[in-house]
Amino acid sequence: MRIDKSVFVVTGASSGIGLATAKALAARGGKVALVARSGDVLDRLAAELPDSVAIVADMTDFGSVRAAVARTLDHYGRIDGLVNNAGRSYAAAVADIEPEAFEEIFRLNVLGPIVAMQAVIPAMRAQGGGAIVNVNSGTAFMTIPGYSVYSASKRALLGFSLTARMELEKDGIVVGEVYPFVTATNFGRNRMGKPGAGPTGNYAEGDTPEFVAGLIVQAIEEGAAQVFANDRIRALAGA
Repeated sequence: MRIDKSVFVVTGASSGIGLATAKALAARGGKVALVARSGDVLDRLAAELPDSVAIVADMTDFGSVRAAVARTLDHYGRIDGLVNNAGRSYAAAVADIEPEAFEEIFRLNVLGPIVAMQAVIPAMRAQGGGAIVNVNSGTAFMTIPGYSVYSASKRALLGFSLTARMELEKDGIVVGEVYPFVTATNFGRNRMGKPGAGPTGNYAEGDTPEFVAGLIVQAIEEGAAQVFANDRIRALAGA
């Protein structure tokens, strides 16, 4: 899919991978609806990126997700691409999992992207096609003590994404996934749960958000089903 002059919705656009992705798409001539909860940050970013619009939305609030897509359509008249990036981690041993936190993580990491997909599909069908990229995680293929909830949410997203790819192929809508490895973002600091419950890697030494944004751009342009940050994740996926 060609990025130039195409309209994209990017969730979690206020920082990290989402921010880098919004900038990468705009640099290639894309028009970007910047979706996140941080209105002030989005307003500053919209002032920086040409032909972009700031839309405040909470991905755990499904009405808010649908409204963000509707506003994008009102503003641009079309939606060519969706990048489901917003997400959060949760660290807890299985014996200590809080059901309410489990529900929140699945609402954000799985149901939010599904609702966003459902919201853009009618417009993409009417246009004759589009591209959807869901940002997954290498942990979808791993068993990591303390990270069962997060890994399970990403495995669920994997299943829905691959199924949607098959279901929407006839409509010209290409669904793909990107699998980052450890990335230098606020992901580790923002995770829910007990501080010492999960692995404690140095995220500052991970891949840059710009590197992952490049993978997302690749998934959009090539229409790939899965794009991996490195060969280790590819091998774990059996790809």
